[in-house]
Amino acid sequence: MRIVCPGCKSTYQIPEELLPQSKTVAFKCKKCNCQIRFARPQEKEKGTSPMVPDDNVSAPRDPSVHAPAEHDPAKVRALTSKIRMCLMGFIPPVAQVIAKAQMVMSNPFSGLRELAEVIETDQGITTNALRVANSAYYGLSGKVTSINHASVLLGNKILGEIITMAGARGFLGENLRGYGLDSGILWRHSLAVAVGSKLLAAKKCPELAEDAFSAGILHDAGMIMLDPYIFERKAAFDEIMGDGSHTLLQAEKIILGINHAEVCAEMFGEWGLPLTLMKSVATHHRPISSSGALGYVVHLADIMARRCGYGIGVDDMLYAADKKAIEFLDIDEEEVTLLQRKIGESVENIMSEVLEEPA
Repeated sequence: MRIVCPGCKSTYQIPEELLPQSKTVAFKCKKCNCQIRFARPQEKEKGTSPMVPDDNVSAPRDPSVHAPAEHDPAKVRALTSKIRMCLMGFIPPVAQVIAKAQMVMSNPFSGLRELAEVIETDQGITTNALRVANSAYYGLSGKVTSINHASVLLGNKILGEIITMAGARGFLGENLRGYGLDSGILWRHSLAVAVGSKLLAAKKCPELAEDAFSAGILHDAGMIMLDPYIFERKAAFDEIMGDGSHTLLQAEKIILGINHAEVCAEMFGEWGLPLTLMKSVATHHRPISSSGALGYVVHLADIMARRCGYGIGVDDMLYAADKKAIEFLDIDEEEVTLLQRKIGESVENIMSEVLEEPA
């Protein structure tokens, strides 16, 4: 079994037969003395995820459609454990930049220079960030000449938003063969949800506007992790999705034993992102009170993005806005229509003026 220290990322290979029979295992890292805790593979699927599962979408709507024979419960449990083990230590370079930026922004003693130094470590993100900063979306067309200049003109929070946007595109713009999504589809959907989340937060809880943007743009990042496993079982996935009555989350749960919302939350934990972001992405298809205002915001923004043409296609029509989210955000249909128009305008602005379409 491969174990990765959450502190210094040292790797340990531990034979499973040597593990005790207790539900969790704990030991100290030899290099950084960090406490390492993990669940035995055969136990982890029994609900040890820190997030609340998406019960509304975890079971198939049509009882006549079942998992294919090769995906029997025992094999699905083993696959779930394998996926979760692979999550340990899974931090792509762009995610490291995003995570560092979030940490800087959450530190009240950090300044603009510290945030600028984070983004300057990645040339690709730096280039995209300057294009974003010079867009009409931020009202500074042609005025920003460097990241340090952007930090002065835009401030800490907006620069952090730009870093998240520029960095996320690097891995959200890819072609997802398992899900059958062409390059750019998931990126456009994520961008629309981010814009919508910020607009909704500004209305109800303006102090969460920047966090809402980050949660919105990364809410479906778990699909990147699951896509190779879905592709390996594409025939079974297409069979379940074929009649149009099942959501992606239902198909993922049947085949893999875990859905992309849960995976995304666990990825956030690996990246060291705040718990509020973890909760909001874990429950964005079924918000609950414990996910807080951010959970309701991302959920409704996801629905609005789908309704104004920035969905992912395969199951867009199977989702409906949660009544509690609408009540909490105190929004009516007229306001939703107006916000959807603003989402469309903002996304088109960003896509046409700032970011080139993925090749």
